[in-house]
Amino acid sequence: MDFVLRTKLGTFEPNADVFVDEDAGRVVAIVEVAGADPDTLRVGVDELHLYIGGRRLEAVRLRNGSFVQKEITYGEFAKRIHLPVAVEYGEVAASYADGLLIIALPIAATAYRPTSRTELRILVKRTHS
Repeated sequence: MDFVLRTKLGTFEPNADVFVDEDAGRVVAIVEVAGADPDTLRVGVDELHLYIGGRRLEAVRLRNGSFVQKEITYGEFAKRIHLPVAVEYGEVAASYADGLLIIALPIAATAYRPTSRTELRILVKRTHS
């Protein structure tokens, strides 16, 4: 039987949806952390990223038997999400219900974060084999 090996045992990155709610003037992140211990949840923000961390404890320990299928990851988790716009640090709100951590980050009215973009023109030659 083959097992999937992770680079760091006991560490995983939860799934997340992130969208800009232009009508409400905020960025919303919804992070899937079902079974997480609410006391371990941590949320941090800097100029470019939103950071989420916590721990999901294994609910049931089997003493006898063997797994037929094992897909749920337990242990410490961390997620770093790139913020598409500048946000107001002091007004970030988070709630956790039904296995979803929802974080609302108000878009900064006056903060400007410059973006750099480089355009490359590359000539692609077709080769015949």
